[in-house]
Amino acid sequence: MTEPSGNESPRRLTAKATYLVLFCSLPILVIFAVFGAVWMGFGAWICFFTVMLVVRIRWDLRRYFWFWTTVVFAAVLQIPIVLLIPWKDSNLTRITFFPVGVLDFLTVYGCIGLAERILRKPSAAPFRDEV
Repeated sequence: MTEPSGNESPRRLTAKATYLVLFCSLPILVIFAVFGAVWMGFGAWICFFTVMLVVRIRWDLRRYFWFWTTVVFAAVLQIPIVLLIPWKDSNLTRITFFPVGVLDFLTVYGCIGLAERILRKPSAAPFRDEV
């Protein structure tokens, strides 16, 4: 893997990365479908997809312990979303899932941003893989 050039942002999200995240999150929907909760599976799929998408966008923070702790915290925050929203309600259509996904994305991204502002010190070095 090469380092990004000076004009390329490390937080750049490509279509290839988005499709990869979408494909990797698809088993969540399949698992819920197998157990007969397809509509709840759509909610879980949206929530899991947004967490993975934010992780991909903020991948430059992967070496910080607080990053992964915040990701787990944000994922746990989504359990009530999956369990409490009546996904099979006739008023919820596929297009109404979009605002839920956007709100979910902003929540997870905001948790990471808040944790970064609070916990990341300018002189703090990330975990080192190299020797």
